[in-house]
Amino acid sequence: MSVRILQEAAVRYFLEVVNTGSIADAATRLNVVPSAVSRQITRLESEFGTPLFVRQSRGMVPSKAGEVLAAFARRAQLESEQVSLEIDALRGETERTLRLACTEGFAGSFVPQAVAAFRRSVAPACFQVIVDTAAGVTQRVRDAEVDVGLTFSFGPAKDIHVAFSAPSPVLAIVAASHPLAHAAQVSFRELLAYPLALPDVHSTLHRLIDVYCSREGVACKSVLSSGTLETLLGFTLVSEAVTFSGELFVRPRLASGELIALSVPELVTSERAIEIQTLARRELPPLLHAFIAQLSADLPPPMRVVKK
Repeated sequence: MSVRILQEAAVRYFLEVVNTGSIADAATRLNVVPSAVSRQITRLESEFGTPLFVRQSRGMVPSKAGEVLAAFARRAQLESEQVSLEIDALRGETERTLRLACTEGFAGSFVPQAVAAFRRSVAPACFQVIVDTAAGVTQRVRDAEVDVGLTFSFGPAKDIHVAFSAPSPVLAIVAASHPLAHAAQVSFRELLAYPLALPDVHSTLHRLIDVYCSREGVACKSVLSSGTLETLLGFTLVSEAVTFSGELFVRPRLASGELIALSVPELVTSERAIEIQTLARRELPPLLHAFIAQLSADLPPPMRVVKK
């Protein structure tokens, strides 16, 4: 088979079907008729001599061969964009834009500070920041929608390269005035005697809390649920609620003493990690390498919370 076919529109049509899971939806996004997309998929399958999709009632899912081709197509797409941008930059026509996806907790202060520091000390690049769930961030990296993802993970993800990883234990957080604030140690079950303010069900924190509740054989019911960390922390500050967070996001408030991280033995061990993710086997441009190095340097190890 000639490699020429890998450089043609057929691969672009194929990748759109992978992303949408439907020939009709791909055709809409490509502004062509569905039969045109179908012909290109058939052509590719004929050239490769194998099915590229598994046809299901709920849509089209890439076969093993389709997954290999999709991974290649995404890397090629990113590298083509990079070459074009670098040539334009030589003519002084454009600045490099770095596309970052992150979870909500990073978006409030960590990412803005990292971007500002990078622009001051490395290069005046432009940035596009997308906020999504942990799984959504990883999917955007896999689909080549972004250059880098900053998220939480419970383990390896397909087609993802992990450029940085650090453990991210869960902390139980209360206000300084909370009855448990000065306890030397608190069991997870003791926390359940107080109102809980929990992240929404799509967050990795909520998944972990569900695991801890399951281990204790109890149900965890929240009096306040929110996808915004500031809402949870704000409620905790003015009530006897217990909330949960990664240490990085509450570090200033722990240092000031307005919030307290409880010593909860059941929460010490956590499978969750902070990750900086890129698309596997992609050749990263120097500017992206530099930004990843900046992010890695700005993700310090968790501070040990000392009880007063």
